[in-house]
Amino acid sequence: MKELIIGGKKVSNNSRTLIIAEAGINHDGKYDQALQLIDVAVAAKADIVKFQLFRADKMYTPNAGDYTTAAGQVKPINEILKGTELPYEWIPKLMQYCDSKGIGFLCTVCDEDGADILNNQNVDSFKMASYAITHIPLLKHVAKYKKPVIFSSAGAYLSDVDIAIRAISEVGNDKIGLMHCVAKYPTPLSECNLRIIQMYKQAFPNVIIGYSDHTEDPVAAPVTAVALGAKIIEKHFTIDKNLPGADHSFAVNPEQLAEMCLAIRKVENMSDDEKQQFIHQETLGTSQKMVIEVEENLRKYAYRCVFATEDLRAGDVISTQNTAILRPGNESRGIEPIHYEMLLNNHVRVVKAVKKGCSIKWEDILTMD
Repeated sequence: MKELIIGGKKVSNNSRTLIIAEAGINHDGKYDQALQLIDVAVAAKADIVKFQLFRADKMYTPNAGDYTTAAGQVKPINEILKGTELPYEWIPKLMQYCDSKGIGFLCTVCDEDGADILNNQNVDSFKMASYAITHIPLLKHVAKYKKPVIFSSAGAYLSDVDIAIRAISEVGNDKIGLMHCVAKYPTPLSECNLRIIQMYKQAFPNVIIGYSDHTEDPVAAPVTAVALGAKIIEKHFTIDKNLPGADHSFAVNPEQLAEMCLAIRKVENMSDDEKQQFIHQETLGTSQKMVIEVEENLRKYAYRCVFATEDLRAGDVISTQNTAILRPGNESRGIEPIHYEMLLNNHVRVVKAVKKGCSIKWEDILTMD
């Protein structure tokens, strides 16, 4: 039976549920607030507290434009992210603080540099955001460390999930966790489609299956997911839902996080028949993994594609020095990341000028006779 070590905690299909308290960006760039979040996760009896490591200029193109937060605030996405970057120097201190409190540390990695930094700090596992599921070069880069890779699948097709698992496996890493998730903040209970958890368990029997929840209800979807066989539950939390940051409004508060953890522990050891009474029918939906209507905008906005990072002239060869795989925001989409290695390995040239910050499209590299 496959077993993963995540944040120093063991998880397998025979273990108790691994509960990840997602602090994410809710530290708002304040170190003391990050420590408060850890304390809240400890008090709630979560197993892991998770942060996010990124640099705004390596996540979105500079032309990404505005983003409307769950609370209805409209701000430039790069401005939002810049104010919530996790300083690299925090990482060893946060890891040490987590260790002193007896809670595991986990971090979402969003680019190769971040992966290298975390690996140099001897993390035992990596988390990947849903919007990196098609970023095959990054998945392979992280997977090469041969440590557990847990990735979410919001806004994805089943084919995206399958390709991602194959990419991780191709570099000799079979330590994989797959999280069902919905790209809507907050997610209505009726859009959870938790039957996908059962489908994932059948389709990918050698992968640990979990659920990353974006609903505002602290119990309904997480407990149903556990009853359906999810072995990892992830949930955004905050010290105060009224704080102005982008992710506070849909996150659960400290009391709700504790309520969720208690409910999961109550249900996980019940018999299958006993668990049936805790399944919220509204959350079940379909087992078909596809991009649902409420996810379409974020699929276009945040799934990555190839961008020029400097002005390209006709005849320039595409390289890692003049291009990057970025989220487009409101910029038009370009070539998908799955094709990036092909472009690099074959020294593909652009046939017309592409401005810095613009996506590279097929017509930019192909002549039409």
